[in-house]
Amino acid sequence: MTIIHVRKRRITKQKIIDAFIFLVPLIVFVTILYGTLFWTLYVSMADWKTVTANYQFTGLKWYRFLFDQPRFWVDIENNLKWMILGVFPTVVLAILLAYLLELSPFPKIESYARTLILYPVAMSFIVTGTIWSWMYEPNRGVFNTILRSIGIDPPFRYVNNPETATYWLILIFIWQYLGFAVIITQSSFRTSELQEMIEAATVDGASKLRILISVIVPNIRAGILVLVSLLLISTLKVFDIVYIVTFGGPGIATDVLALNMWITFFQQRLVSAGAGLGIIIFALAFIIVIPYTIYAFKRWFE
Repeated sequence: MTIIHVRKRRITKQKIIDAFIFLVPLIVFVTILYGTLFWTLYVSMADWKTVTANYQFTGLKWYRFLFDQPRFWVDIENNLKWMILGVFPTVVLAILLAYLLELSPFPKIESYARTLILYPVAMSFIVTGTIWSWMYEPNRGVFNTILRSIGIDPPFRYVNNPETATYWLILIFIWQYLGFAVIITQSSFRTSELQEMIEAATVDGASKLRILISVIVPNIRAGILVLVSLLLISTLKVFDIVYIVTFGGPGIATDVLALNMWITFFQQRLVSAGAGLGIIIFALAFIIVIPYTIYAFKRWFE
């Protein structure tokens, strides 16, 4: 056997080993991920409604049960509010703040400001919810205390008002995720191609606002799409803030799908119904990710 043949065999063997090392963890991960998903799907079609497991197949019984509940449609409405009012302002503010940080002539101040903006992301949602609960408290909360100190009778009941409570909760989400959004947006700014376009537009006499609207935003679409997808999924599965601040109240005014799933599963012991809510959340998240996936494939094959 020649040396060339020996080397070819060694290279082939090494490729097989490399492929094995890469594929085995991937296969295990995919199996666990989709195995648990299909198990949850089957449980949602079983008749498990007590602590004792019952895998008797009942079809779409629990989905019909969920759809007949007024609470489910309140959850859908609230989650849509979170997805629209939580994502759009966060993205717009992130683009503006990221651009202002890029324009800063003081690198040290920019670094310090970026740290301050990013800090809320590092906080636990439990801590965030607790802090904002104190701030929203109508009688002795921070906001109303400040208003009273300057002679203004506080007009807001914040999360105690069922008509506006969801919007005050969404404000917490914007505050917490804004730093995360700024970092992703700012990283999209710093490509060599975009920097060259900005320099060319500056030489041509374009204003800062025109550069932002006509040059930067159209050229960071990929970053914005990723950011929007992540924020949409985060609003869809929001749980901690609602659980800590209002627990879905007043009444069910601020209830969301994830909280409904937790209550249905752990408090009411309707395991199949809780699994059904989990599948619904997954399906909505999957639909949200589809536009990004299509865009990514188009860019991949360009």
